[in-house]
Amino acid sequence: MSEPQPITARQLKRLQTLYSQFAAASADPRTRTREERLLWASLVVGRKMESFSELSSAEANTAIARLQKDAPQAKARPKPMDREQAERHAKDGRWDGERFRQAPQMASAFDLENIERYYHRLGWDRDAFDRWLRSPRSPLGHHSQPQIRTVAQANRVRWALKKMLQTRGLWTAAPSQPARGESCFEACETNVMSAG
Repeated sequence: MSEPQPITARQLKRLQTLYSQFAAASADPRTRTREERLLWASLVVGRKMESFSELSSAEANTAIARLQKDAPQAKARPKPMDREQAERHAKDGRWDGERFRQAPQMASAFDLENIERYYHRLGWDRDAFDRWLRSPRSPLGHHSQPQIRTVAQANRVRWALKKMLQTRGLWTAAPSQPARGESCFEACETNVMSAG
């Protein structure tokens, strides 16, 4: 039986690139660690891995195919906000955001994704979040079925969740590349599991 061919430099580069894209798209910051990357590779090929360079060429092809199939398609990086959009995102819903009350803007998928990230950091699922929105502590007031429709409402909910994260020590001010609409201190990733 012949010795399996080792992974080629081209395969290694492709595998590292695809895994980096997969990890960047993942909501779980742990996927970015070396340990998680090697655990993933070990599960895909069925043997313990210490490095991607230990893979055979056939195993590398299997891992690459798996990443291409399972990894979410890379989203196009959103365009940076213009000055007015950034100001609206920062102030709409605050006492000093009066200028935006005249023309409310619908909350975007981006606003709702940020809120979802925040409540997941608190260890909540969607049901717990919905119960909180219906509670007397809701930033949206007393409604039997509160909904986040405008940027102002999204901001009020996001700010309340951020305050809870800060109170519980789950918010870390570590500058990184902010996402669209996020300030530098909001762009940090906090591993809730290690804090909990």
